[in-house]
Amino acid sequence: MLGDQSDGWCDWPSLLILALAWSCVVTDSNGEGMTRRDDEGIALIAVLGVLILLSIVAAWMSRETRMEVSISHNMVDVATARAAADAGIQRAILDLMSVPGPKQVRADGRMYAWHFGGSTVQISIRNEGTKIDLNHAPETNLSALFVSVGVDASKAQSLADAIADFRDADNFPHRHGAEAAEYVAAGLPWLPKNAPFETVEELEQVLGMTPQVYKRVAPYLTTYYPPAPSMFAEPAEAYSIRAEAKGAQGAAFVRAAIVQLEAGNSQILYWRQLE
Repeated sequence: MLGDQSDGWCDWPSLLILALAWSCVVTDSNGEGMTRRDDEGIALIAVLGVLILLSIVAAWMSRETRMEVSISHNMVDVATARAAADAGIQRAILDLMSVPGPKQVRADGRMYAWHFGGSTVQISIRNEGTKIDLNHAPETNLSALFVSVGVDASKAQSLADAIADFRDADNFPHRHGAEAAEYVAAGLPWLPKNAPFETVEELEQVLGMTPQVYKRVAPYLTTYYPPAPSMFAEPAEAYSIRAEAKGAQGAAFVRAAIVQLEAGNSQILYWRQLE
């Protein structure tokens, strides 16, 4: 379109200058011996040229206006979807803290549809206590998880040992694990953390972990495993919440959160936009 040479259009300011210059040249070229009819013909051609150019400029401005309106609508739709996803998280927290009812979102991992502000929101809740604690689970449990998602037994054991080496404080590798020397040999720009995992996403830094395997096991792991209950206090529970919102114009936004509930209070431990 206009202003974009790749669309086959010329730059409209340049067209305007050329047309005006051309009309001046045509007018100035009227020499001695030319009749009044010739003058009128030349003037008509000049006027037509300017009108054509103005039409092109008007078309360009109309296109630019439509593009700006479309961009504005998209931005509004994205903002609306984001607000709806965030509202979905808050709705889930409210349902978790309320007396169970037929229309409430439950912590069973299922997707519940909810309409908010012109957007459709899919909400799911899972109790983190039903997942495997990435920081404290024994290697046998981790290995069994990898096997359950299709990883062969030898690779599963290597990944489990590498996780144990990543989270423990020493530099002594497990039998099939990996410490600093193995990370250097593999050409990785980082070393094992030798400290507890703060988020499940850190699992991607473990030597031997692939994006495919990570995607399969991540939903079953947590770093927010609730502490052992105390006989003097109400036990705390942590829940992972996912809200996927879709706006009226098709914009999508996904929010993930982990919330801890204790003694009637809620605390958000994790808040992130998902791709």
